[in-house]
Amino acid sequence: ISGDRRNLIIWNHNNAWRLSDAYRRRMSRYSKESGEPDERCLSYTHDRDYAAYKPYPPGVREKGLAQRAWCPPPRACYDTMSEKLDEPPRDPYGRGGMCPVE
Repeated sequence: ISGDRRNLIIWNHNNAWRLSDAYRRRMSRYSKESGEPDERCLSYTHDRDYAAYKPYPPGVREKGLAQRAWCPPPRACYDTMSEKLDEPPRDPYGRGGMCPVE
């Protein structure tokens, strides 16, 4: 057997799925993160706290990526995440930043 191996990765974004009950249930099972991330595992396309640990690569628009990043979901923030994001923690009534108060 000979030849080349090719991989195709397809990403999409589906607003209807993200508004669905199934998506909310799936995200509610996301466990609270135990601590700050390992810098080797950070993704500028997914991690909301990327810029707290690393500069964005040249040519990447920070603001657009920060707005689309989702990880961790707000209820799964590690304890010092709101400090890393330089935002106030969200209170039990939903006011403030992205990370809830314990």
